[in-house]
Amino acid sequence: MRTARRIAALLLALALAAGLAACAASPSGTYTAVRVVKNGTEATAGALSDSGALISITFDSDGTGVLRFNAASEPFRWSGTTMTSQEGDTIDFRFDGTTVTLERGDTLIEFQ
Repeated sequence: MRTARRIAALLLALALAAGLAACAASPSGTYTAVRVVKNGTEATAGALSDSGALISITFDSDGTGVLRFNAASEPFRWSGTTMTSQEGDTIDFRFDGTTVTLERGDTLIEFQ
């Protein structure tokens, strides 16, 4: 009986861990830029706020999203860790459970 309980507890823990990993694997909702690095020059959340720059990214559960920079917005579709613009351009992103990171060429943007 004790062995069966241990096995059941282990299976429950593994299922919970797998569920949490799945939740952490995909972004959901809106994230605001907290760091931008362009050509080696870095702007943190405070500097972005002081300059009036508002950069955000939204990931919807239906695989669509929007990248916003002040009043401009760029819709995209996303799957896994790849975003595709309406023009067909793609960019890969990283998501660690709290931070979305976009990196292309000499520009890196971190969102939280």
